[in-house]
Formats: sequence, C-alpha cells, structure tokens
Amino acid sequence: MNMLVAETGQRPTSEGRQNKPVSVVSVLVVDDHPVVRFGISMLLNGNAGLTVVGEASTCAQAWEMVVGLQPDIVLVDLELADANACELIAKMELGGVNGRVVVYTAHEEESRVLEALRSGAHGYIIKGSTAERLIDAICTVAGGGSYLDPAVASKVIGRVGRSHERRAPRSRELTEREQVVLRGLAAGKPNKIIADDLFISEGTVKYHIKSLFTKLHVNNRTQLVMAAITQGLIIF
Repeated sequence: MNMLVAETGQRPTSEGRQNKPVSVVSVLVVDDHPVVRFGISMLLNGNAGLTVVGEASTCAQAWEMVVGLQPDIVLVDLELADANACELIAKMELGGVNGRVVVYTAHEEESRVLEALRSGAHGYIIKGSTAERLIDAICTVAGGGSYLDPAVASKVIGRVGRSHERRAPRSRELTEREQVVLRGLAAGKPNKIIADDLFISEGTVKYHIKSLFTKLHVNNRTQLVMAAITQGLIIF
C-alpha cells in the first residue's frame, strides 16, 4: 500500500507552486551518531532544493539551533541521549518556534509512530529507507504536507482500523463527500486533483475541508489527516 499522507501534495521544487519562486529548503539534522549526520548532510546538500544549515546531537543543542537558525525542516531521530524527539516538538510548539518536524528513526512500532504524530511531527520515516524516499518526505513536509513511511503506514492503519467501536460513531458524522475528500488528502492529492476527481470546484473542496476541521476539532490539514488516521476514519 502506498501511503503517502500529504495535506496538499505540494513540494517546494514541484509543479504545486507554479506561481511562486522556488526557494531552497533549510534543514537542521539532529542525530546522536556523527556518521549518520554526515551521511544525511552529504545527501541533502547534493539536492538542489535542500540545504543543511546545521547539525545537532542532542535535543538541547537542537533547541538552541532551532531558535537561532529557524530552519524550515527539523529532521530528528526519535531517541536521543538527553530526551525524546517528542519533547523537542512540544517545546517548539510551546515556544511558538516555526519549523516542521520529520522524525527519522529505526523504530517501527505502531505506538512509537502514533506517539510522534500525536506530539505534532509532520513526517515519520524509517532509517534504511531509500535516499529518494527521505528526500521525498522532506520535500512533501516542506511543501505543507505530511508524510508517513509506507513501511509503517500499514501497521498504523491496521491498528486504528481494529478500533471499530471508536471509528463508527465519528464516521457517521461525516458526509459521503467529506469522506472522499478526506481519503484524497490522506492519499497525498492536492485540492485541484481532488476537485477534478469529484467534478467539483476547488472552492467546494475547501468548503468540505473546513467542515472537516470543525467536525474533527482540528486547525490545519496536518492535524486533520493525523486525526483521521488515529481515529480510524481512513480505510484503504
């Protein structure tokens, strides 16, 4: 199952931003293994749309660099010597610091994935994934979307899918059209593609998304897709 979760499907170097100038995405790499940091930095700096602006080995160092450098993306290992990445994410949210977080880890357990997503991570990718997939995750998140590694997507969907009792009541609150729009967002489709698929206008798609915000008690598309996943509303 190809589970690319994206809010808009836009990337900073793709056609999703035809009318905007292409900008380079700044990335802070946070990992306690020097060789891993070096390898990731070499990989990302070799991509024309990405640049590594700093490296950190602990959450404490990462926090200082996030505040000072204001990177677009924080690529962080889940477990570091001094703290869990979820603590860094929470601190960023409380401090009102900009920057979207992609967790890059060896942990594939459903509970760890859900923990990261619920804490506010915008992406989750497994170490050992291809270089193309890592770059894809960073670009998707930088473009305003969310990314869930296919290696863990089926596990997460399987876990929440088994929670039938929790899923059924909330599912009945959504109209058939809202459920289709929600599945489109979770599949990584931009508004225009969803609109074309349903033969409706982009404005109507936005109307349905706004309605979904209200019904699921969320404020943005990342939260919407993640809420749909954790509540078992998306069935593939």
